[in-house]
Order: sequence, then structure tokens, then C-alpha cells
Amino acid sequence: MRIAYGVCAIVLAVFFTIAYQAYGISRLYFEPALIVMCGLFFAFLTYKKSLDAALSDWDTRLKDKKAAESEKIKGLDELKAFVKQATEKEMALVKLYEATKGMSASLKFDDIFNLFGVFLKESFRFRKCGLFILRGPDDDLHIEKRYEVWGIGEEPKSEADLDYDKIIRLYMQYKREIYFVRENDPSIFDDLKVGPEVRSIMFFPLSSEKKVVGILSVENFLSEEVDRFSVLATQFALEIRKVLLYETIEELAITDGLTSLYVRRYFFERLNEELNRSKRYKFKFACLMIDIDDFKKTNDSYGHLVGDAILRALGRIIKESVREIDIAARYGGEEFSLILPETPSESAMLVAERIRKKVEEKVFRVYDEKIKTTISIGVSVYPEDALKGKDLVGCADKALYAAKAAGKNVVRYYKSIV
Repeated sequence: MRIAYGVCAIVLAVFFTIAYQAYGISRLYFEPALIVMCGLFFAFLTYKKSLDAALSDWDTRLKDKKAAESEKIKGLDELKAFVKQATEKEMALVKLYEATKGMSASLKFDDIFNLFGVFLKESFRFRKCGLFILRGPDDDLHIEKRYEVWGIGEEPKSEADLDYDKIIRLYMQYKREIYFVRENDPSIFDDLKVGPEVRSIMFFPLSSEKKVVGILSVENFLSEEVDRFSVLATQFALEIRKVLLYETIEELAITDGLTSLYVRRYFFERLNEELNRSKRYKFKFACLMIDIDDFKKTNDSYGHLVGDAILRALGRIIKESVREIDIAARYGGEEFSLILPETPSESAMLVAERIRKKVEEKVFRVYDEKIKTTISIGVSVYPEDALKGKDLVGCADKALYAAKAAGKNVVRYYKSIV
């Protein structure tokens, strides 16, 4: 730029020199004119330099202003995103509060899980969620109740049950939430008998006061949602623990401490209730009497601790073999009783045979012993065999004695022996 200005100065000087010589301009006028022109030229150069500096400064300020506005816009966008995120979290907390408030007002598993399922579907994407309520000490956990809820847009299907024993073993191995992806752990999905439509599965233990009370299984759940889900699951565990405590207090009065089945007194209360209901609606219902074959020999050979363990295991088999509406009780000693509402004789015989076969195939592992035993069962049905509760039990008892007389390990129906 300076070279260009110098060239311009030389050109002006040459121009004035030629004009001076060509036109004979008086030196008196030429020199002042030349000085003025040079002054003007250098004044222009000074102004141009100042102008360039001013334009450069203005351009810099404009760029700074744009950058500041850009930062302001960016800050506003970040603020909007933060407000949106905070609002979403607040709404989630409100929903969680409403859900837990509803759960806290209930003392039944069915009601609590229904509320939990509604909140789960509104807040997360998943295929299916299952709840397994666990009972027993850590070294003998078993599933007492099962519930399930399907995600939004998912069609409920009849599927094979998961391998629940495997799930419990996985919990005992990890003692925390576990998340499996089919691509990474295909053998786990095969072991659990999970279909190909399940891409991932999470097992979340529900613990309260260092005691596991249940396990949640969630299929096709996003791993980044696990932390948020854990907040809900922790609250849900507290509600389950509350219901379990309530049920424990309630059951102490009506359940047998060894087998966890109902006591004889409660059995007869429910028998009379079912009798009245069946009379009113003209339903049939069945009564089963069950007795362990040669139980005295088992007690004499292995001791009462082994006998108690067999009674406990048999109570569990009976409970797992019937519906939730059925009433299973320890009638006394090694004898058990069952009420099967709305059940005709053919169905009652199938249930009795299923229980008998399960016990026959079971190997009872007690301490260092492996023991096999059998049971005999007598069946009676209202109103075909009796119209009164005690008479119905008496008919089932007579059928039980007939089963014993027939060689044990059999099922007999009262009508077939009279």
C-alpha cells in the first residue's frame, strides 16, 4: 500500500513538471501550486489511513456484536433446553408422587401393581414387565406371586414362562440389577427360554431393609433409562414391603407357621363361605383331603426336622399347583385339605392327580438326605356328595381312606366308592 502511494506522488510530480515546461507556467505560481497539491495529496493519504482504521474498527465492532448476539442466542437456547428438562423432571416427579400416593393407599399386590403398570407405561418404553414376589430366606427363595404388564403398542401374547429358578440364581450371583443384550449374551436368553423378539432384558431386585422382596423383569428396555427406572423401583419396593408386613400380620392369625398354608379353623370359615356362595349361584365346588403315605416311618427313620422339611415342601407344591382363588390348608399333622371353587368332579380329579404326580416325582433334598415319598388323596364335590360343609369333608375323608386301602399313592373320588 505504501509503494502505491509513493508511485502516485511521483506521477503527480512528473505531471506538474511537464505542465510547467509545456505551458511555461510561472515558477511563482507553479511552486506554490505544487506544494498545495502535495499537501492535499498527503492530507488525502492521512484521511484515507484514518478512514481505513475507522472502517476496520467498525468491522471489528460489528463482528464482536454478532458474536455477542450469537452467544446470547446460544445462551437462550441452552436456557430453554434447561427449563424444558427441568419441567419434564418436575412433571415426572409429580407423576411419581401421584403414583406412590395411590400405591400407599392400597394394601393389595394387585392394586399396587396396576398403579405401577400405569405409571410405567406412561413414563418408559418397553415390551413387557413382570413382577415376581419372593418368599423365604436367601438360600431358599421361591416365587409366590407373578404379575405382568405390556407396554404401549404391545399386544399381549401367550408365551412360555421364563425359567424362574434361573432368574433367582442370577440374582443370587449378582445381588444387583442386571442388564443383558441378546447380541452380547445369547446364551442367557436361551437359558431363560426367551423368544427372539426380546432384544434385551433387565432384572431389577426390589429390596427393603436389606431383604429382597421381589424381582422386576423388563424386556426391550433402554439402558440409558435404568437410573431413572431405579427411582421408581426403589419406591415400589417400599410399597411391596409394606404389603408383605401387612399380610404377615394378617396371616399370623390364619396361617400355619410351618407350611404357610391356612390353619384348620380358617379352612372351615372359608368352606362355609363357599358353601353359601355356591348355593346362591348354583355352583359346584370340590373338597380334597390329602395325606402323606407312611409319614410316621419317615419321621422315625430321619427325625422330625426332616419330617418338618417335607411338610414345608409339600405345602409349597400344593400351593403352586392350584389357583389363587383355591383355599389350601394344613388340616392337621401330615394331612392337608383343599377347596376348589366352581370346580366339577372331572376337573377336581385332574387337579388331585397333578398334585399326586408332582409329589411322586419330587426328590426331597433335606440336609444330606435325598428322600422320596407319596401321597393319597380323597375327593368330594358339592352338591353331588353332600350339602353341608362338614359332611363334604367327611366324604372326602372316606375317599382318602379308600385310597389308602387301595395301596396308597392314588386318588379316589367319593362317588366311585359308594
